[in-house]
Amino acid sequence: MSENQQPLTEEEQAVPSAEPMEPDLPEAVGAGEETLPAETDADLSAEDEAEDAETEDEELEAEEEDIDPADVKIFGMPRVCFHGAAFGVAGGYILCGLLGLAGIPAPSPTVCAIACAVVGYFIGKYFDKKRLAAKEAEAAAEAADGAE
Repeated sequence: MSENQQPLTEEEQAVPSAEPMEPDLPEAVGAGEETLPAETDADLSAEDEAEDAETEDEELEAEEEDIDPADVKIFGMPRVCFHGAAFGVAGGYILCGLLGLAGIPAPSPTVCAIACAVVGYFIGKYFDKKRLAAKEAEAAAEAADGAE
């Protein structure tokens, strides 16, 4: 036993009783103070109506924006490129592990992860260019139909 540890006294070792403990509140809290009145249903409904009006306005604004999830950029790169790079990192670590299991001397796992991330990024960039080209072709087709 270290010098900071003291054996328990008999009172501390005794099993606590099953009686509920009363909270030790200062006398000032429960003695002469009045409680506040509860909010009425009329107060709550007025607040709810104001909140509902705000949420409806926000929903209308959200519908007007309607951003395509593929157009969102993550860390400054298109979403597809980010996902490709992330899968490339995971694939690089897996590749390095498989090479190690096969007994083939592999480079550092970090080097494998970075190399595969670069490959994944360029594959994602290719798919992003295809998506943008299809989007532009669709917009051009709609413009041609609208002009006729």
